[in-house]
Amino acid sequence: MNISHEGIMITERFFQAIEELKSMKKIRGLQTFTREHGINRWNMNSVKSSPSTRVLKPEWICYLVKDYGVSAEWVITGKGKMFNQKIK
Repeated sequence: MNISHEGIMITERFFQAIEELKSMKKIRGLQTFTREHGINRWNMNSVKSSPSTRVLKPEWICYLVKDYGVSAEWVITGKGKMFNQKIK
């Protein structure tokens, strides 16, 4: 399966947000995110390592938006700020 350029960019922004949350110490890392949301870590790692052939699940974006204040517009379009509001 070939993922579109836009799909690859969405995946890259998703993992960029994960890394930013990690640097802000909001999560310890990808394993924390996957455990908190019942995601198979192997599946997420395969998406991260092969964004041009693996599909990012939309619910993963939803978790970032709902639980961490990440901007859905930013993840999907790359426009605006990464976060909707300042994170405590």
